[in-house]
Amino acid sequence: MATQAKLRKIVSTAGTTRDFIDILKRLTGASPADILAVRLIIEPQAAAAVVSSATGADIKLIREAHEQAVNADDLASFERWDAELHSRIYAATRNELLISLNDLLGDIRNRAPWIRLKKKVITEAKRREYCGHHEEIVEAIARRDSEGASEAMTRHITIIIEDLFPR
Repeated sequence: MATQAKLRKIVSTAGTTRDFIDILKRLTGASPADILAVRLIIEPQAAAAVVSSATGADIKLIREAHEQAVNADDLASFERWDAELHSRIYAATRNELLISLNDLLGDIRNRAPWIRLKKKVITEAKRREYCGHHEEIVEAIARRDSEGASEAMTRHITIIIEDLFPR
């Protein structure tokens, strides 16, 4: 019984939980520019990592998400499949922290500031352009070209930044 009492004191997470909630509040309040800056750091590396960790089935799923985005009839469908493409790339890394980070970034991207910004900027021409970027990323992954996947993802995120925040 005394051992259980000691364990409860050691395992107490009251302060940690409060800290975690504070961090989540700050993260979910991040601006679109902040999120894109983080994506520019992380996603090219995730795309490169997928080359060595993805199975043939993973690549097929990634390609399927790309094809669904290409064939989307409206912006909402495109956005859903665009997010799914990026999620499948992260999933194929087999890195739980990266996958969770992508989930968090995805949740933030579905908030009102992001949606308003995307609606103002993403035209049909931009959607086709982004699908072209995705094609380059998917093909580099399929070729097992980590440098090509990273470079294609860097170009993709950089152009999104330029589109959303022109100088």
